[in-house]
Amino acid sequence: MDFAITRDEYGVPWVRGGSAADAWAGMGYACAQDRLFQMDYDRRRACGRWAEIAGYPALGADVLARRLGLAAAAQLDVAVMSPQVRSMFEAYAGGVNLAIEDGAAPLPGRYPVEPWRAWHSVAAFLVRHVLMGQWQHKLANAVLLERAGAGTFERLESRPVAGMPVSVPPGGRLTAAVPDLLDEALTDIEGHLGFLAEVEPGSNAWAVSGRRTAHGGAVICNDSHRALDTPNVYWQSRVSCPEFDVTGAAFPGLPGFPHFGFNGSVAWAITHGDADTQDLYLERFDGTRYRTPDGWREAEVRHERIAVRGRSAVTVPVWATRHGPVVHGHPEDGLALALKWTGTHRPNRGFECLLPMLTARTAAEMAGAQDGWVDPVNNLVCADTEGHIAYQCRGELPVRSSDAARRLPVPGWSDACEWTGTVPFAELPQTVDPEAGFVMTANNAITDADRPYISYTFSQPWRAERLRSLLAEAVLAESGAPTVAELAGMQADTVSLKARGWGTLLAGLSPFENENAEAARSLLSGFHGNLAGDSAAALLYACFLRALAEALYRPLLGAKTWAWLASGRLSPTLSMIKRWLGNDTWQLLGGPVPPGTDNAASRERVLSVLPAALAAGWAAAVEAGGPDPAQWRWGDQHRAVRLHPLSGAGVPVELSPDASPHSAAMGGDADTIQAAGYAWQTGSPFTVTSLSVYRQVVDLADPGSASFVIPGGASGDPDSAHYGDQFELWAAHERIPMAAPEPE
Repeated sequence: MDFAITRDEYGVPWVRGGSAADAWAGMGYACAQDRLFQMDYDRRRACGRWAEIAGYPALGADVLARRLGLAAAAQLDVAVMSPQVRSMFEAYAGGVNLAIEDGAAPLPGRYPVEPWRAWHSVAAFLVRHVLMGQWQHKLANAVLLERAGAGTFERLESRPVAGMPVSVPPGGRLTAAVPDLLDEALTDIEGHLGFLAEVEPGSNAWAVSGRRTAHGGAVICNDSHRALDTPNVYWQSRVSCPEFDVTGAAFPGLPGFPHFGFNGSVAWAITHGDADTQDLYLERFDGTRYRTPDGWREAEVRHERIAVRGRSAVTVPVWATRHGPVVHGHPEDGLALALKWTGTHRPNRGFECLLPMLTARTAAEMAGAQDGWVDPVNNLVCADTEGHIAYQCRGELPVRSSDAARRLPVPGWSDACEWTGTVPFAELPQTVDPEAGFVMTANNAITDADRPYISYTFSQPWRAERLRSLLAEAVLAESGAPTVAELAGMQADTVSLKARGWGTLLAGLSPFENENAEAARSLLSGFHGNLAGDSAAALLYACFLRALAEALYRPLLGAKTWAWLASGRLSPTLSMIKRWLGNDTWQLLGGPVPPGTDNAASRERVLSVLPAALAAGWAAAVEAGGPDPAQWRWGDQHRAVRLHPLSGAGVPVELSPDASPHSAAMGGDADTIQAAGYAWQTGSPFTVTSLSVYRQVVDLADPGSASFVIPGGASGDPDSAHYGDQFELWAAHERIPMAAPEPE
């Protein structure tokens, strides 16, 4: 292995290899030096073996991982790789194992670590993304339907609202709501959902991403949003050899730069596409058989032994049907849910895209290089040194025989909703050098077209609306083209157009009789919407939104079901509440809608509970910040907190790092470009649950100025100086040099 590793003042490695294989080996070696614990953590989570280290608290997640069969799927993916891609993964594994031989340890644990295999890289990637799809949304919908009933379920709308910005074309909007699908799925499924009331998944992940891009000669900015993992989900590095030279962010354990990078000619970034690539099938069992349209068929059943630290091993049955693995429920009881997911339903070759991305020379070429990517479906934005920009939706979208599975599980004993094909790459949304002068994506609806079908639901529109308005103003400003600093500064924007809309609405209302309601109306009246960390109004606004959501939906759902939703025990319920509220208030708060749109019923519902919600919000703000509003500060209550996965998890003391949290005050919320979401349960802390985990800015006219930052550091060792040395810079919206390759 012919490679050398140097590091900058932040410990970010630059790997130089004599060949491509040497470069990948060096990347594996450097990553193992920095993040071996994280690599082993993801590998064990994917294989259902984390309880061997963490003990009984990890057993539930291990059971789900065994059910999902991610380890077997990863091995099948490696088996179908081209020789070039397989050698890339094997060289990387060789570098990891050399680091282990040289003393690298899974810090802070220092427990023995097994050799790394090529398929472990694929498994680690799969476990990071299996919970990012729509299956848990469909599960949450199914549980909600069972608990609340069909009438209430139909009333609560999570479809993207008409008027939402779309990504293609950049200036377009959604002209009509997605067709309602309830009737298509409800008849067959409604009578079989009782068993779901107690079904909860073993692990959850919520990722939302926001990107900022514009062309003003050309500049690309991105800001990826996920939960705040420590160590960070991304690992910064530069990897060079005679064939390529790339700087960016990689997943620990995976060779290449699938999400973010710059190769000297093209810079790229992605956001999550929220695509519907996962279906849940309700299967009926009789013993080891399950029902199909052609009669009863034997299920695949095996038993797997899970070792648990400090306890006896547990043996669990693992079931699969023609649709995929059983992920929820117990076949022995007669009903269970099977998952079909593009990421595992057949061996895939999605990683073939990694190599052409390294050497693409134009934005159009980078977009074309995404042909063959499988999962997750992403919005890819790129820009090149010639000033060109592009947007490309990438990933495998299944074509279905009906629309029934878009919102709920469907009966597995019928062929009414089966996968019949895949949307061709040429039909995926794409644009190169659009007339608008920019491309953007903020987890919003991708296109207004009916086909291809991408998803039933997307993030609520406020963040995308704010981003697009800033970009449109910047490129059309009479004062001239936007500067790099102006474009990068959008990453720190904490203005909520929704909050501004409330300020305008409340300013136009007469005073309320209730003292607390009027105090809240008065403070929020005319609010400009800037949810800055030092804002008193921002704290009141957050408390008011929680109270408003509870006032609107608790009476519909009942106290028990509302408490379950607001708790976030099933992660998608938090986004469901936000989407309901977004749909009920978009037009009321001034969101643009197509002509003839009438949302009078929602308007009346919202206005009818407004005094009570304002009063409750005021009381909650006093409880949180004290009786004097002059002393209220949003950032005092709204903080990002770094915690290692071993801290406070009930794991053995010898494995746990320093559990003291590293935290920072934050402005914004889930509707601002500086995304910083929080839970909905009244009285719970406003601790940030989803935020920026990687920021990148590349001026393609001046690659040497490229920069990036993560909320943490290069190292995963709590004792390292580089464990958290970027955190304060990240909190201040500063970045570190990217050591970008020079253009050819």
